[in-house]
Amino acid sequence: MPDALGIGVDSRTSGPRVRSWGMPWRPGEDLRALLELVAPAGCAGCGRSGHRLCPDCLGQLHATGPRPWRPTPCPPGFPPTWSGPAYQGVLPALVVAWKEQDRVDLTGALGDVLRGAVAAAVAGSPEHRDALRAGRPVAVLPAPSAAASTRSRGRCPVRELAVVAAGTRRAVVPALVLTRAVADQAGLSAGQRAANLGGAVRVRPGLVGALAGVPCVVVDDVVTTGATLAECARALRQAGAGRVVAATVAATARRGRADSEPALSRTGEPD
Repeated sequence: MPDALGIGVDSRTSGPRVRSWGMPWRPGEDLRALLELVAPAGCAGCGRSGHRLCPDCLGQLHATGPRPWRPTPCPPGFPPTWSGPAYQGVLPALVVAWKEQDRVDLTGALGDVLRGAVAAAVAGSPEHRDALRAGRPVAVLPAPSAAASTRSRGRCPVRELAVVAAGTRRAVVPALVLTRAVADQAGLSAGQRAANLGGAVRVRPGLVGALAGVPCVVVDDVVTTGATLAECARALRQAGAGRVVAATVAATARRGRADSEPALSRTGEPD
């Protein structure tokens, strides 16, 4: 059904997935994903048999409630952001399994964490609170993925999370897209990430009018340097959207020099 802003989404009670027209059939990957839903190989975090997500790993996922987060250094235009737990312990294994290994059975658990962060971000913004009280829309926008990544996965993982996190009072609007190819973010410094993404995000022309003046929440799985969220916020402001805040499942604890970043291989971070 179309949501409050006229954008159709498709959520399902077990492992919600947004409709993705034109996605290729991938016999090997899709069959494996189906088998995982019926009889998962083990806990995605620790491998414990008999559990898709064991109680210990679920506890780590919910160990920290939503908290405000800012990177150091903070990129210009970085929106007020709320995040769940630190991206450490079992979190990297969970995110990689969900995003890169088709463990769609984790979407609900990760989406629950993101839902809390979205609620906190909305509660912390007077513009968002006022819109909901007045019955006006608040838009939840998934951070964009590279087209090649979407094709290879056959799905849009962050959009699936957004559907879970949005609830019934917020509209999921897949309006943010990449305008050019960008490099894999893993291992890039904060400055390199900012240069990699600078000017690379825009709002789909057909949705600019629908977002005019609408308070927005940009959502993503993991935030590290903040370059992705800052670029998404820039694109929304340029398109005339209302106040922009952000929410993520987890945030990477940064170490070392201000502009350095340890290499993170296949972490499930923004494409």
